[in-house]
Amino acid sequence: MTRLDRNLDRSLGQGAPQAAEEEPKSRPDSAAVTLSQLRLLIALDALLRAGSVSGAAAELEMSVPAASRLLAQLRAHYDDPILIREGRRMVPSPLAATLRRRVAALSREARLLLSAQEAAPLPEAPSALLPFPEAPRLPLRVSDPERAEGEPGADTLLLRLDGAGDSDRPRHRLAAHIARLSGGGGPSASLSASQARDAFDIVLRGEADAVQIGALLAGIQQRGIAGPELAGLVAAARALRPGQGWQGNAPGLDWPVYPSPRQRRPAWFLAGAKLLADAGTPILLHGFTPQPGPVAMLLNALQIPQVESLPEALTALNRGRIAYLRIEAVAPQMAALCSLYAVLGMRTVAQIGLRLLDPLRFGLTLGGVPFSGGGGLMTSALTHLRDGHLLSVLSQRDVAQATPHRWMTLALSGPEGETLTHVPPSLTSAPEGLPPGYGPDAMLTALWQGRERDPAITTIIRDSAALGLLALRPDQPFATHQTEAARLWDERA
Repeated sequence: MTRLDRNLDRSLGQGAPQAAEEEPKSRPDSAAVTLSQLRLLIALDALLRAGSVSGAAAELEMSVPAASRLLAQLRAHYDDPILIREGRRMVPSPLAATLRRRVAALSREARLLLSAQEAAPLPEAPSALLPFPEAPRLPLRVSDPERAEGEPGADTLLLRLDGAGDSDRPRHRLAAHIARLSGGGGPSASLSASQARDAFDIVLRGEADAVQIGALLAGIQQRGIAGPELAGLVAAARALRPGQGWQGNAPGLDWPVYPSPRQRRPAWFLAGAKLLADAGTPILLHGFTPQPGPVAMLLNALQIPQVESLPEALTALNRGRIAYLRIEAVAPQMAALCSLYAVLGMRTVAQIGLRLLDPLRFGLTLGGVPFSGGGGLMTSALTHLRDGHLLSVLSQRDVAQATPHRWMTLALSGPEGETLTHVPPSLTSAPEGLPPGYGPDAMLTALWQGRERDPAITTIIRDSAALGLLALRPDQPFATHQTEAARLWDERA
């Protein structure tokens, strides 16, 4: 028996007949609320506060399957998912977010009612010659007995946070957003897209205190990034993009290059991008200024120009259809946020948001995923942004490089939702290391010039080019794009 059941038993009386425990039938009166419906509302409050079925089950002192059944009943009742998986956690649906405060108030009131003292019994009838004594009254509680004297309630804190408006100073508004994230108004909650946009507008304009920046990033990361929060950051960053973007006739492709420092496999996909550019597709690669290493060596081997401004990038695209944009000069504040990795010791939402910046406003991005399960987060962000499309390679972290030695799951995301494509492996094993005496640049140069043969690396390059073709023409099957990419490789200059 759950704690909720025990409380209900006490409220109905210990001596109630067994029939009183049966689920009451719905009455024809549409305004009537059944006991089972009240049970659903208490469960809804627990689910929204815990953010998971297991957490709600622990709070309600019931089994996880029982809590899961309650969630299923709530979903059927409201015809709404109630909890949505975004990245590594569950967040309330838009409808559930609007109900959160009301069901929390109902749950608190129920706890107060169940903990109220019983009224003292009336004394015997007094003599008519004596003053009639005042009947004892049920004590009226005006504060939560579990809260310390003088401590504001959750509703009071939420109203205070919601009262921060556009007329308030930027740091005050940002403080309200951080307090909301940290649970200053009760259970911690995700920021909405508009709240996240306001918070990161303040940060990117340089109006935030340094402590606030760290608190904002850590608060979002600690709870788990939600799609609206990522969308708010990207919207704030995109608003600062200079210029009008790409004005050419050919549709272009935005290809972020932000590999993990721990990534050991060379960025062979750069050669796939070069194949598409030589065939006439404008390709903008962008990332941090390459340090001496594989990325810098491969860019030089492929003779891909490195530029430091959007006008230079446009000139390079008009001339050779491809360029690598050093992001520090174009989005210095976003680059600075990402550089806080060395101070915070962890990735933040900034690392993910930079991949969706789309500096030349192509409206089409090809990228990897920041972590396993990150495809849903990216889809949620684009749904809230209602701007642009993204093809994510779910089998590759950080960058869009084909993985022909394993199944590839590709997610095409946009304002309308997500479409998945599954590509079987074409290699029987993972690529082996480079031959003795060859670095990545020397090997790629030898492959490009036809002096060496390596079927595994060649397949990675061709399939990476096919990824770009799929992003540009998603109505065609991936096998068709693989055939086209093989032709481009065979006809390379």
